[in-house]
Amino acid sequence: MYDQLKILEKMILDIKKQHQLVSDELSQLKKQPHTDPKELSTLKSQLNSSINERDSAKKQLNDLDKRYQSLAEAHHMIGEEQDKLNQQLSDLQQKNIELEQINKQLEQQNKEAHQQIKDVKQQNDDLQQKNQLAAERTQVVLQRLTRIDQMDS
Repeated sequence: MYDQLKILEKMILDIKKQHQLVSDELSQLKKQPHTDPKELSTLKSQLNSSINERDSAKKQLNDLDKRYQSLAEAHHMIGEEQDKLNQQLSDLQQKNIELEQINKQLEQQNKEAHQQIKDVKQQNDDLQQKNQLAAERTQVVLQRLTRIDQMDS
């Protein structure tokens, strides 16, 4: 048993030594942390890459926002222009209706005027025939009067 106690004591001393060594190493690392240059370089590279990606995404977002604003303004202007054109179209359609009504009235007046002209021409033709007949009768009367006058003289 004494041997076992000695072995146990030696084990305890070894464990204490290891504990002391680990404790010293831990305290040393706390004072001066040991960094792996490769790992640090990789982490810095990843950080820089992430920053660049973030900046690029921010720039894209700003560009897209400007484009969106520009498109929104253009859309608004097009909408206003379309409203104006629709109003003009409506006004022109109303004016067209009014002009079509005036045109119908003028066509009716034109028909009436043509009928009046036709009537006047007919009256003129009738008067010319009557005038011709009167002229012929007047000629006959003049000839008769001339004969009567010649007989009396």
